Amino acid sequence: MCFLFYTPFFCQAQQPDSTGKFVDSIYQLDSIGHDSLEFSIDQHVSDLDASLDYEADDSIILDMPSRKAYLYGNAKISYQEIIIVANYIEIDLDSKDVLARGIVNDSTGDYLGRPSLEDNGKKYEADTMRYNFQSKKGISFGVLTTESDGLIHGERVLRDSQENIYVKNAKFTTCDLPEPHFYIKADKIKVIPKKQIITGPANLVIADINTPLFVPFGFFPVPDKRKQGILFPTFGESQAYGFNIRNLGYYVPVNDFLDVQVMGDIYFRGSWRASVSSRYNKRYKYQGNLNFETSSFKIGEPESPTYSVRKDYKIGWTYNRDAKAKPGSRFGASVNFLTRNFSKNNTTNYQDIISTNSNSSVSYSRAILDKKVNVSINSNMIQNLSTGELNMTLPQFTANLSRQMPFKNFYSKNETAKSFMRNLGISYQGTFKNELKTADTILVAAVSETFGVKASLNTPRLRDDFRNGASHVVPINTSFKALKWVTVSPSFSFSEYWYFKTTEKTWDAVGDSVIVNNDIAGFSRAMSYNTSIGFSTILYGTKAFTDKKIVAIRHVVRPNLEAVWNPDFQSGAQNGYKSYIDSQMMVKSYSVYENGIIGRPTAGPQASLNFGFGNNLEIKVRSSKDTANGGIKKVKIIESLNIRSGYNFLADSFNLATLNISGNTTILNKIRMNFSTSFDPYSYTLVGPNEVATRYNQFAINDMKKLGHFVQSAVSISTNLNPQAFKKKETDKVNEDELEYINNNLQNYVDFNLPWSLNLNYNLNSRTPVLREKTVSQSITFQGDIKLTENWKIGVSSGYDITKKDISFTSLDFFRDLHCWQMTFKWYPIQRQMFDFGISVKSSTLKDLKLNRRRSWFDF
Repeated sequence: MCFLFYTPFFCQAQQPDSTGKFVDSIYQLDSIGHDSLEFSIDQHVSDLDASLDYEADDSIILDMPSRKAYLYGNAKISYQEIIIVANYIEIDLDSKDVLARGIVNDSTGDYLGRPSLEDNGKKYEADTMRYNFQSKKGISFGVLTTESDGLIHGERVLRDSQENIYVKNAKFTTCDLPEPHFYIKADKIKVIPKKQIITGPANLVIADINTPLFVPFGFFPVPDKRKQGILFPTFGESQAYGFNIRNLGYYVPVNDFLDVQVMGDIYFRGSWRASVSSRYNKRYKYQGNLNFETSSFKIGEPESPTYSVRKDYKIGWTYNRDAKAKPGSRFGASVNFLTRNFSKNNTTNYQDIISTNSNSSVSYSRAILDKKVNVSINSNMIQNLSTGELNMTLPQFTANLSRQMPFKNFYSKNETAKSFMRNLGISYQGTFKNELKTADTILVAAVSETFGVKASLNTPRLRDDFRNGASHVVPINTSFKALKWVTVSPSFSFSEYWYFKTTEKTWDAVGDSVIVNNDIAGFSRAMSYNTSIGFSTILYGTKAFTDKKIVAIRHVVRPNLEAVWNPDFQSGAQNGYKSYIDSQMMVKSYSVYENGIIGRPTAGPQASLNFGFGNNLEIKVRSSKDTANGGIKKVKIIESLNIRSGYNFLADSFNLATLNISGNTTILNKIRMNFSTSFDPYSYTLVGPNEVATRYNQFAINDMKKLGHFVQSAVSISTNLNPQAFKKKETDKVNEDELEYINNNLQNYVDFNLPWSLNLNYNLNSRTPVLREKTVSQSITFQGDIKLTENWKIGVSSGYDITKKDISFTSLDFFRDLHCWQMTFKWYPIQRQMFDFGISVKSSTLKDLKLNRRRSWFDF
């Protein structure tokens, strides 16, 4: 009993119980019976505000005379939010002092079980650590801790009761290596958690070499929330624009959902750029941004005849409402309006520079009436950056009734009648559309006048340029099987058109002897209907072989035949057809709705028989590499080959329609090919002094002894090659979609996982004006990169216009992963003759430690 009472207790480590508390093995040491003195040790230190729990993998020794506990092997102490883990921990149960340290491996000399302290999510590591749970003060040696996204190495660290940290001989860095590539060295650093880091005299050290960058004191904000403040600029010099300060700005977090950022460039020769952007994001509600950017660049000297000022601007807005915010409805916006030369003057992005269009859209949709009706309203704009032409829809309203099947429960002993009635469906689509085609300069001038910026004559002109109308379409259709293998699809469609402006044509014999188009305002309507019946089936042709390599070949043909009938809506002014007498005293018929945007009744009767054939061809081959399916795999020779034409029996001329052929296939699972062509079977002749090719009603095979004329042909071939393309892998549809997006936007990605990649595209377009020489345009574009070393990669984007014999926009890109730094170098050697160079720390805290250099062709 005396031996047990006066000597230290040795306890083997136990597994924690379900409460996570250490189970003291002393309770099991009952070697002298129930009449002996029982002794228990309370693990909870009563002077503290909460329990002090401890555990160890190896052993725990409790020395009661000295009131100390010794923990060996992955030892751990927990107190409130504080957790200390080390290979060895010593606890003073009276003073509440804790000593933690690791151990040195005898064989390797490695320092194992380095102490770490975690407090409210913050983690500190040290060679040796002392901490008092009661005073909450501590001292550590050889410390590594994290603040924001920076790391602090310290020789000696003190921690006060306010959780402030004082570091001696400190290194502040974002490099996570034990010996960082760079750091800010300071004799003393004070860290105020979640607020700031303050240093005394500090020096930037790169690769253990002191740089000339020295400051008498340093200040680094490390807030846990966004704080407003200055966005530090970059500095540079250009021969064209002079010394410059770029990307100087100010950031303001308005609240948890909204922020504003103002940035600008100042060039000491009078050029400038300014931008204002704002982001908004409310979780499960919406997100988006709003931005405005303008610039003014002075080219040359004011007294020079080549002097010019380039002024550009861009307006952007995006909005995406979360689907959970209002189930059953959607709203989104993506708006971009910019001057024609904005991208050329303010960006180096390859796709932005070569793009000829800018698209904008705003849309809202909602399902109503038990989701049977979907209503939507949307506006869109296509801006041609080459011509300045704007095509705008302001707005388009659509109401769609989903297909209703009123007889889906119909029963009949006759299978054909039952299928006919059960599949009979009716739907409705109503559309109102308001469209404007104008120039960007006219629109800007009209908007300026509207807001009183300056007077303009463009507003009335814009009103005259609007085109609008409405349509109502009611299709009725069904389908059934005939002869077991033919699908019959009869249909009927009724259309109603509403117009708010019509066109009247007159011949001005007194003036310039031309046809004058007059717009007549006022409501009018027209209607049309048609009916059709279609027949389709699938034919299979298979040929088996005894060849060792080829097992079988299969040809699938999908013929379809459709008979269409349209009444004659041209006879009768109620459907908008009138006539005028031209300069040749010929009576010409026209539709007063020919400038409408929602369609019109067809001219003349139509009884057409349209036909088409869809084809695909595939073979089965034996493969020793593919063991699935008995070592047999399918290879597609032609994925699709479509042929379509038609014949109108009631047309007074040109009864046979143009023959259209299109198809696509994939070669070796890597090369994608698309092709199309159009063939006109009628003859042409040259008419008038200008020898205009005019079509006349005579088959070319009868008149010119040839089948006809190729109107146009197009071929495109593309492939994306990389080592992964030659490996067999299975991916789901989502990954394939993501891969397709990345392949279409390769300039946005640098994949260091691939040693090389190459994207090739070839396009050929051929147009053959009748009785003229055909025009052919060919171009090749390519994008690729190669991984030179583990951290070096070089990329190139370029192309060649074979017809014009001209190299397209070219860029050479160099990428270097410097672990905690990153470097990019982009060179545009031909068209723009400029380069971009940037090297910066991979950190937002130390983002001002950067070097950027940009030169354009003006600087040479």
